[in-house]
Amino acid sequence: MRLDLDDDDRDDSINLTPMIDVVFLLLIFFLAATTFAREEVELDLRLPEASTGTPAGAGKKLLINVQADGRLSVDGREVSMEALRQKLTAAGQRDRELAVLVRGDKQAQFGVGLQVLDACRLAKIQKVDFAALPTQNPTPQNSTQK
Repeated sequence: MRLDLDDDDRDDSINLTPMIDVVFLLLIFFLAATTFAREEVELDLRLPEASTGTPAGAGKKLLINVQADGRLSVDGREVSMEALRQKLTAAGQRDRELAVLVRGDKQAQFGVGLQVLDACRLAKIQKVDFAALPTQNPTPQNSTQK
């Protein structure tokens, strides 16, 4: 028995619907799975350099940014000094092992950083770190030439 199939009846195109579905699902997955560290997103902060120090340990830290003009932000939200004190007190009461990372712009006033440190001490927070970048040109060590 012979079947005559006309070339006009055959559909030679590829069904792209399943592939498009998979691509969109992958796109949604990667958008949902990708997270950015808040301290890296705020790029307008120019940290000072330091030749000594240790890398910050992993773990949950409360992030306080001090802008060059003295504005404060906690975990990405701008706050006043009084709101910062209240937030630190509440967070310190919830978690006795709370760590705070202060990131201050190198053009920020010293007094604002000192007020942030004072607010941490009043909230009885013991672990306070200040962020800095490693020095690009470390000072050369004394060497004797022969």
